[in-house]
Amino acid sequence: MSALETEFFNLLETSESRWTALFIEGRTWFNVEVQRSAWQAQMDRMKAQGAGFAKLRRSDSDENEASATALEVEPVDHEETWCLWVTPEKRRAKFEVGDELVDVVFEGPTFWSNGHGRSITNGGKANYGHGQGDGQNLIRTAEYSELVRVAELSEGMRIGRHTIEAKVTILNDKDRERGQGLHGLTIGDAELLELSVDRERGVVLSASSRFHGVIYRTLEIEKVAFDPNFDLDVFKIEPEFGAHWVSTN
Repeated sequence: MSALETEFFNLLETSESRWTALFIEGRTWFNVEVQRSAWQAQMDRMKAQGAGFAKLRRSDSDENEASATALEVEPVDHEETWCLWVTPEKRRAKFEVGDELVDVVFEGPTFWSNGHGRSITNGGKANYGHGQGDGQNLIRTAEYSELVRVAELSEGMRIGRHTIEAKVTILNDKDRERGQGLHGLTIGDAELLELSVDRERGVVLSASSRFHGVIYRTLEIEKVAFDPNFDLDVFKIEPEFGAHWVSTN
């Protein structure tokens, strides 16, 4: 293993010890058609390995009708934006889901969320979780080191920061489903994953997935601040839909 490859894996494994607080702002772009093909390839592979899948059907006829209409007119390229504020005690995430903006604050096991016409909280109960948007997939890097094999490495720069530019393949062996922990980056069976890793902090600044040689999905950080002093209002959230938070239980 070369010195650069050793450094690359060390950055992934130790990233979360290299910063205490974090702000990132970025975007997710994907090609709808190619991502769908990559997803189908993953489903076909897992079925061939004996995995079973439950068949789900929407119960709301209006949702079905809206979804069918959307499939007919959806653009080939789609882009969503997101922001994430992180401290050891709290997190806030703002991210797009379709045409909706979700705004959620986490403190310990409790979350408060505005989105989809609802203001909800789990009241600290662990049986109800909540997403944090695609930004979280660029900072939870420790689990990635055991899921990839390096194909090519080089030194680079991105958004003014020194990086290691890596082209990696995703491990595929009989003991583990391929790239299980990489799903948030790839959403399917990516044949090649291109990572731009911050050489000081270990955060993934950009991740692009290829299928049949074509980049079909990219997550990239456009703004980043390490160890900022957040204003207390950053983590203040009030219900937008109704006067009170509605319990998820």
